Amino acid sequence: MSAPRVVLVLRGRLDGVRAWARSGLVPVWIVPDVAWTLVVPAGPAESAPPYDDPVALLGGRPVPGRLRPVMCFVADGPRAAVTLQRGRRQDARWLGWTGEIGPHRVDDLPLASPDLLAELAGVGAQARTDRRADLREALRPDGRSGADVVDDLLRALGLPGAGLTLGAVAAGDLPGAVRIEPDDKLVQRFDRYAADEARLSAQLEEGQ
Repeated sequence: MSAPRVVLVLRGRLDGVRAWARSGLVPVWIVPDVAWTLVVPAGPAESAPPYDDPVALLGGRPVPGRLRPVMCFVADGPRAAVTLQRGRRQDARWLGWTGEIGPHRVDDLPLASPDLLAELAGVGAQARTDRRADLREALRPDGRSGADVVDDLLRALGLPGAGLTLGAVAAGDLPGAVRIEPDDKLVQRFDRYAADEARLSAQLEEGQ
C-alpha cells in the first residue's frame, strides 16, 4: 500500500481503540505508543463505492468520548488539514494549510489554533513556549506537499507517526503494530443501508 494520507492519534485505552476500529469500514494498523495510540489505514475500505474512501471514512468518523482527545492529520496533495476532537461532546475543531496561505480556518468551522494543538498533544506550558517556533516553522507557507506538512507537524508536536505520510516508514513495521479488520457483518449491514438509501433517492427523483 502507498503512504497513508490520513494519520490518527488517540489517547484512549488500546482495547477501546481496537473495538472502535473493528466497528468501522476500513482495515487499519493500530500501533501503541507511550501516551498515544496510532491508527492508519492498512488497505482500501471494505465498503462499496461511493463510500470507500479511507481518508473520509477515518478522518470524518466520530470518536467516542472515552477515546479522546483525538487528533487527525490529513495530507491532500498540496494541502493539509488537522481535526481535533476533545471532551465528551461533539466539539471538533479544524485547521487547514495551503502553500499560499499557511495555516487558516476551514470555512466557518471552529478553529484549532496552534496553541490548542500543543495543549492536546500533552505539551506542558514551558514546552509549549519552546515549541511555538517549531509549530510556526511546520505551518509556514511554502511549496511543501501536504504529506511534508503533516510529517513536520507530527515531529513538532512530539507525536507518533513521523515518516508515515512520506513513505519512509511502514506502519506494519512499527513495534507492536496490529492489523484490525472491520467486522464483516457490520460492513454488509452498512452496504445494504447505503444501497437502500440510493434506491429511495432515485425513486424520489423519478417521481418529481
